[in-house]
Amino acid sequence: MTIQELFQRLFRIGQDASTLLEDAGFYSEDGLCGSVRPLPDIPEDVFLREAAQELLGSLEAFHQGLSYLKEPTHGEYTLERFPNGRYGYHDREGKGHPFSCGSRLEAKLRDRYGRCRWVRTRIEHDGSDYFLWGFDYIPLCGLTVRERGD
Repeated sequence: MTIQELFQRLFRIGQDASTLLEDAGFYSEDGLCGSVRPLPDIPEDVFLREAAQELLGSLEAFHQGLSYLKEPTHGEYTLERFPNGRYGYHDREGKGHPFSCGSRLEAKLRDRYGRCRWVRTRIEHDGSDYFLWGFDYIPLCGLTVRERGD
């Protein structure tokens, strides 16, 4: 199986997951809505609803992860510090794209085995400077980054 075949199958499962979440009226903030009829055995109903909500929450996270991966990436850019202190990049037309706290991005980093890989992270600020969430020991200037989305 190739990675492309694997993702084709995952995306098919994702379609089923989306339909199930919609049919069940599940939203992580609200849990199960009234579209799932209760069982006459109240303790069993409560037990199964709690189990279903936990499983549906995982399914929703799975679906969101697939949705994220479907979003196109927009080139690779070198992170730099802008005059205002923020970090960002200039696109091919020379337009600046600064990041602020909470901005999502992917950074190309070396793992502990020395392999380059993309990591999903975000920009944060600690009161004195910006850093990558989960990678605060890595200097930002010069990092290769990309964004996903339309």
